[in-house]
Formats: sequence, structure tokens, C-alpha cells
Amino acid sequence: MMTPDWVRDAVFYQIFPDRFCNGDQAINPAGTQPWNELPTRQSLFGGDLIGIAEKLDYIQSLGVTALYLTPIFTSPSNHKYDTIDYFAVDPAFGGNSALRRLVNALHARGMRIILDGVFNHCSNRHPFFLDAAARGEDSTYWDWFTIDGRSVASEPEPNYACWAGVRTMPEWNHANPKVLEYLLSVVRHWIRDYDIDGWRLDTTDYLPPDFVKDVRSVAKEEKEDAYVVGEVMGLATSWFKHGALDGVMHYRLWDGLVSFFARGDWDAPQFADFVRSIWRSYPNDANYSSYTLLGSHDKPRFLTLCGGDKSMFILASSFLFTFPGAPAIYYGDEIGMEGGEDPDCRRAFPWNEAEWDMDILEAFNHLVHLRKQEPALRRGSIEFIAARGRFFAFRRALKDEEIIVAINAGDRP
Repeated sequence: MMTPDWVRDAVFYQIFPDRFCNGDQAINPAGTQPWNELPTRQSLFGGDLIGIAEKLDYIQSLGVTALYLTPIFTSPSNHKYDTIDYFAVDPAFGGNSALRRLVNALHARGMRIILDGVFNHCSNRHPFFLDAAARGEDSTYWDWFTIDGRSVASEPEPNYACWAGVRTMPEWNHANPKVLEYLLSVVRHWIRDYDIDGWRLDTTDYLPPDFVKDVRSVAKEEKEDAYVVGEVMGLATSWFKHGALDGVMHYRLWDGLVSFFARGDWDAPQFADFVRSIWRSYPNDANYSSYTLLGSHDKPRFLTLCGGDKSMFILASSFLFTFPGAPAIYYGDEIGMEGGEDPDCRRAFPWNEAEWDMDILEAFNHLVHLRKQEPALRRGSIEFIAARGRFFAFRRALKDEEIIVAINAGDRP
């Protein structure tokens, strides 16, 4: 199986749908909060797919070529990582028709979209789990979950396997072939019937490697250039040996970016050695096809990690957009949004431009468009050529083109 060529040229934009733009207040869920309030873990703000479609001019103006949406399927939560129905877009997001319109609008612009597949666990309101809870061992779905006993109990502690001990997120029993068949039908459906361009696999570290490989196979059966990227928190070497993924959400690289740029714990030689070690650990295709990031819905905003130092944030962004891989912008990072740990990193996007940091926005626009103009920054080889103190430089080269990237994160010229 081949990694999709388009990913090497991609710039992703990650959206947490409830927090990006409220395009249709008529479908707001009960208890929707005012847009400018700070979020709690239960907050609902009314963002939807209609709002995303309305803001495509803005997104495309950044030079973005692909969207990654966190989960959109029917779920009781704001984050949607507890799925009730894998075949229905949540009504509060506009339903299936809103997704179809969004996909069509993106493709008309030459843009792509990947969805978040949560295949390790579901909601305890999923009909299959409810059936197992109601009928016990007589349920068709009893062995679709891992239950210790002859009936389901959630108090005082759940007697079934669940994500991180959270009783509302029972884990699928991946040892049951019927479970795998069901989940693969989800992968197939949204590519075949809605023409999405790939999947980001949640909690990949907890999924069976053979299943992940099957996800990739099924996705590419439906669309040859589908992109399957895994959420892997550490080194992903074993996943690439299995041929299970096109790339990873590069949280391992993110760790190094935090250590060097945000916290200043490392000097340049340490950072360069760290990056080289990762580069040597992965196949070439994976290095160029992994999703590189400074921000996500699971991490504090990088600007906040930098103590609000926007110069350092721009330096880190400069590295991201000149380094191999598919760089991603977490919604609002480009205008200087801040936020601490979840849920603070999931604030609603401020559409009042008076609240935007125009210096950061200008820097992002420059970096994205520079990357698009220079093939060597997307597809060229990389070689560190200097590293001392807080200064490092590397060379990107492609055919006759050569670009030197020099970054000084220190106080001295």
C-alpha cells in the first residue's frame, strides 16, 4: 500500500466542531452557552458543520489544503469521543446532509477532509451496549464487549473494560471478528458514500495492529489515495513495520518542540540529535506523510506553553513549516489563541478580528505560502548543518534547489 502523494504537499487545519463557528442557531443543543464564555468539560457552544462551510474562504486564505475534524458522529458529549451512532452525524452539527455539503464544498476548492475514527470504545448509550446491559448473556452483543460477570454493572466500579476507567466509554472487544467487521464497515461507509479523504485513528496505541492495518486496506480499497494517520503518543516504529499507517500525529516530535522552544530545557545540539533519531526511526514515506503539529485539542496551546512569548511561538512555527511532514494548524493558533490544559485549550474561536494577533497571523500566512512556493520545503531532503547553544540550521534540498533554514532561539545574535 502506498502513502498518498497529496499529503506531502498538504497543510492541515484541525477543527473542534463545537468551538469553531455556529452557522445555524436553530440546531443548537439544549444548554448552549454564550460564545465568548470560557469552556468547562460539559460546555456546549453550538458550533456546527454549517459554520465550518461558511468559513471556508477564511480557511483557504490561510493556504490550508485539508481539514481534520475531531469526531462528528452522534454522541452525548461536546467532544464526541463517545459515539452512539457511527452512521449518523450529530444533529447538533447539522446531520449527514451538512457533512455531504461540506465535503462537496471542500472538493470544489481542491481541498480534502479527514474524519476522526474512535474505534477503541463507544458510548454507554450505544444501542449495542444498551442491549448487552438490558439482556445480559442473552444479548447478541454480549461478547462485543469485555464484561466480567453475568450482567453489566457500572456501580460502584464498572465490571466491563472501558477507556481509562471511564464508565461512559465501554471498550469494544476487538477479539470478536463481528466487532472488527462492524467497525470496518464504518470506515468503508464514509469514504464510499460521502467521499471523505481519510481517517485519523483515535487511541491507535490501544488498537490491535492487524485491525489498524485492515482499516488502512479498506480505506484504500474505497479510495486509492485515502490517508490513514494514527494518534500515537510515543515512537511509532512498530506501526510502520506492520504497514498499518500512512503516518502519525507526531506527538513525539511535539515533545521535542516543547522542550526546546517552549520550556527551553534543551540546547540546540540536544534538539538536533532528538530530531535525527526520530528521522532515522521511521521509513522515508512516513517521515514525509506524518501530521506534524504544535497544537491540538489534547494539549495546552503552544503560545501558552511559551508563556505568551509570541516571538518564540513564531520561531517554533517556522520550524514546523520548514520541516518534512504535513504541518497542521490547530484552529485559532494562527490568530494567537491561548489556553491551558483541556478544556481551556478548546475555547470558542473569536470571530471579532479586534481580538486577533495580526503579527502571528501575518507570520502564519508567510510561512504557509513560503512552503507552498518552495518544493524543497515539502519534498526535499533534510540535513542539520549547525547546532550550538540555542542556534541550529538545517538544509532542505531537492534537485537543484537548496534552502538553508536557520533558527536562533537564544538571546544573542
